Amino acid sequence: MTVATVVLLYAIVVGAAPLRSASHAYVGAIQGPAGEKSDPTTIHTFLGTITKAGNQFILDDDVSKSSYQLDDQDTASKFSGKKVRVRGTLDTTANIIRVQSIEVTA
Repeated sequence: MTVATVVLLYAIVVGAAPLRSASHAYVGAIQGPAGEKSDPTTIHTFLGTITKAGNQFILDDDVSKSSYQLDDQDTASKFSGKKVRVRGTLDTTANIIRVQSIEVTA
């Protein structure tokens, strides 16, 4: 099952509009030597804009040009339309960032 399929199924279940197709560029960027995936508990920093897709707040990542769902919708809603730095772990299977923190960037 592809990441795009998982995202579409998740969107259907939670009633959100599907995100545009996820790029595999970022997934490759978090792989370690010899293509091994990094530890899923490793905290990464993402830069982008919080937007709303359907009834879900997402991060449009400026670096990878991908969109990621955010697990902390309450916090994400406070930053809608703003350029932010999100710290968290990336669940590559579901294309969701498990948010540790969100802050506005300069």
